[in-house]
Amino acid sequence: MRILSPALVRRRSPFSLVFGFIAAFLLLSPAAHGQPANDPFAANGKSSSWSVTLGAGAAFRPTFEGSDRYFVSPVPFVSINYNDMISLDTSGLNAYWRKDGLQIGGGVTYNLGRFQDGNSVFTQGDERLNGLGNIPVAMGLRAFANYKLGPVVLGATLTKYLAEGNNGLLIDGLVEMPVRLGDRTTITGRLFATWADESYMQTWFGVTPGQSLTSGYGIYQAGSGVKNVGLGINLRHRLGTSWILSADARLLRLTGSAEYSPMTVSDMNMNFLAMVGYRF
Repeated sequence: MRILSPALVRRRSPFSLVFGFIAAFLLLSPAAHGQPANDPFAANGKSSSWSVTLGAGAAFRPTFEGSDRYFVSPVPFVSINYNDMISLDTSGLNAYWRKDGLQIGGGVTYNLGRFQDGNSVFTQGDERLNGLGNIPVAMGLRAFANYKLGPVVLGATLTKYLAEGNNGLLIDGLVEMPVRLGDRTTITGRLFATWADESYMQTWFGVTPGQSLTSGYGIYQAGSGVKNVGLGINLRHRLGTSWILSADARLLRLTGSAEYSPMTVSDMNMNFLAMVGYRF
């Protein structure tokens, strides 16, 4: 496994760096199509209608899906919740309604795309993708539902990206169970899977005849199906009245057309995020 330092990555245009910083401030995950980052059934512990958390940390992730190289990037963090109805967090901007064990909502998100010749501080990429072309930044619409069944939370999210050249459809499924360890610490275990349509799979894992000529990879038609399955664990610890320490680790296995893509070097990827935040 090769780790790349942000200091060694190729220079990008000022627009790309500024946009990447803003995007990372709102969406720290490589693909922001999952569930809202906030525990959908956790009380914010504040008498005010507003709950705001600001923080910073670092993320460790592959240079692209299917890569065996990893890089570390700084991660600014923000999470804002208003009246338990509207949230802005690492999944995007969401509006939702909930009653008892059910939460239903929707919102907007985006995907940062991919560079063909290297990664920036926040955006994935690798020179082994040369000739495949860049995948553009895309805005996305999303709908989600969570249901709390005893100690277990079941979740599903549908995300549709809207950019030309990055307009795929994703459906995420999630099962998670939080376990409280005392008054300050919560550990949450997760199982998840993602289904992707043909447009998404071809964009990220396929090779067209033109791309084959410029990249050297063989022509590959990627089809729809389950893109990945995985498991994760999240640790949240309150350091005091307002300070919060969070760590999140995920192990993901590519499946179907993603696993057999000619650009996939490793079908196992991992992601790790550590963050300290202050809740107002």
